[in-house]
Amino acid sequence: MSMGLVHTATAAFFRLINRDLTVGRGVQFDPRAFPARGGRISLGDSTIIRAGAMLVPGGGSIQIGRNTTVNQYVVIYGEGGVSIGDDVMIASHCALFAGNHRYERTDIPMREQGTYSKGGITIDDDVWLGCHCVVLDGVTIGRGSVLAAGTVISRDVAPGSIMAGVPGQCIGNRLEAGDEPEPTGSTE
Repeated sequence: MSMGLVHTATAAFFRLINRDLTVGRGVQFDPRAFPARGGRISLGDSTIIRAGAMLVPGGGSIQIGRNTTVNQYVVIYGEGGVSIGDDVMIASHCALFAGNHRYERTDIPMREQGTYSKGGITIDDDVWLGCHCVVLDGVTIGRGSVLAAGTVISRDVAPGSIMAGVPGQCIGNRLEAGDEPEPTGSTE
């Protein structure tokens, strides 16, 4: 059986067991990926979900546009809503968390205090997240941005920004004339 047939059959199987999953045409869904129940997941045409990727709506939603790649062992937690645009590349081992644990009270364990969201995560079109990036709740990443490997994003990112570090700092902008972006050291 060809890999194309395996991915097509896998997408059909996942839709059977998860009625909140919408899959566009030409989606490649590795059978070792995990689309959890508990909220809406929508995948645009020609999107690729690789082995070990976990799409966990957590009562919220995950919407992924067309021609987007979610590589190995990416975790997307969508409690507050995650919206990912078209032509986005998410390298292996990235984590997107659109929710937070409450921890204000000290008289009860944190695990019993519930969760909340600051408004979810939005990743615009044509964005590249290098391996091991972390994107936190309440963030918008502007169109055409690049996040270097290992970057942690806790604030909005302007379009075309090249971000690196913990916390993520802008080290350049792809939209500015004459700016030569530095290699991120990450491959997809």
